Amino acid sequence: MSRWRISVPAGTLAAVVVTWFALGPAPVASTANGNGIKQFGIADVPGRATALFPGATGTRWIRLANGENFPILVQAVTAAVGKPVDRGGRPVPTCPASSVRVDALPRPVTVPGNGTADIALTSHMLPGAPDACRSVTFPLTYTGTAVKP
Repeated sequence: MSRWRISVPAGTLAAVVVTWFALGPAPVASTANGNGIKQFGIADVPGRATALFPGATGTRWIRLANGENFPILVQAVTAAVGKPVDRGGRPVPTCPASSVRVDALPRPVTVPGNGTADIALTSHMLPGAPDACRSVTFPLTYTGTAVKP
């Protein structure tokens, strides 16, 4: 069974609490294993708005990209939330990163060979989040694993 692991560095992808967006094409990470280097990408899906405010739950759409000529089964995807910034890119120290949580992939997803799959992750802004957390950008770092079915 072949395994893939991806970890996208902080700052590569960003999510805006009012309007989520991606910065460029799906980044790809690779890991060497006994079967050579395998790759798959995880990126934000552009144009999918999510309005979060203290106590709100929303949908965070991501795109999984498979560059192999056979399908892969993505078994896990998680998102780590980074320190938020305002529209000018300045840190917002009065809004802790812990104010937002993104749930892990709810179930495995098959991505076709040389194809993509868009999936939804559930995002939450905690009820006790300060008002400073409205309309800021929370950088996300995605990590995932996949196998050849």
